[in-house]
Amino acid sequence: MYKRIISYFMVLLIAFAAFLGNSPTVSAFGMDDLKSDSRMQLGYSIINGYSKLSARSGLTDYSKTAVYCGQDLSNPYLLALAGTFYFTNGVDLERTLTDNGYALGLVRKLNAFLERMGVKNERLTSLKAALKNEKVPVTESLDSVGLLFIKTDSAFAGRLMNDDRVDFVFAGGEVPPSMKDLNMDGRSDFEDASYIQRFLAGELVYPDADENEYIKFATDIDGDKNQDIRDATALLRDA
Repeated sequence: MYKRIISYFMVLLIAFAAFLGNSPTVSAFGMDDLKSDSRMQLGYSIINGYSKLSARSGLTDYSKTAVYCGQDLSNPYLLALAGTFYFTNGVDLERTLTDNGYALGLVRKLNAFLERMGVKNERLTSLKAALKNEKVPVTESLDSVGLLFIKTDSAFAGRLMNDDRVDFVFAGGEVPPSMKDLNMDGRSDFEDASYIQRFLAGELVYPDADENEYIKFATDIDGDKNQDIRDATALLRDA
């Protein structure tokens, strides 16, 4: 379910959440998933968890950090617009999961569509004013979607994760090279399978809730919504 939810975010205003989706197939979006605030919040937590862990590993380049200030997806008008965009633009959900250039182009196109329809985002407007006051460089702003790209550092990115106007901070701003690199050492191998075994034994626990949600998500290698030894086997088979 997580992977389906994450892929829906890309189409319905939540840019780059699709980097978490690594299932072999992606279904057409289901409105029940989109209306669940708890599932949306879980998706945000998973992304923030990835950002925090990748920062600690030293893999993150904060010169390109994506910050998302989301729209209210319970708004029927926004849902109707998102559905119109999806069906009239031939959105390739599979491609959004693997192709950064296509994904970003799609989000820019969505932003232009929402701007033409007069959609505003007050949360983003407020955040941009605060960033200007703190002299944080904004390299790109997709105002209607609610996505900013900024140049920052790990300390400020951490502050943004705790800002009420911000849903998630995607450190690095791009899809990671491998969702199976659980220990974030730049490769997928036996050590990552050991991470799954440690998780199953209850040994892989972080003090941060977002990081724990990410690890729970990432260790479900086969996408069956259960973490077990079959995930470690699947990782080693595909490594």
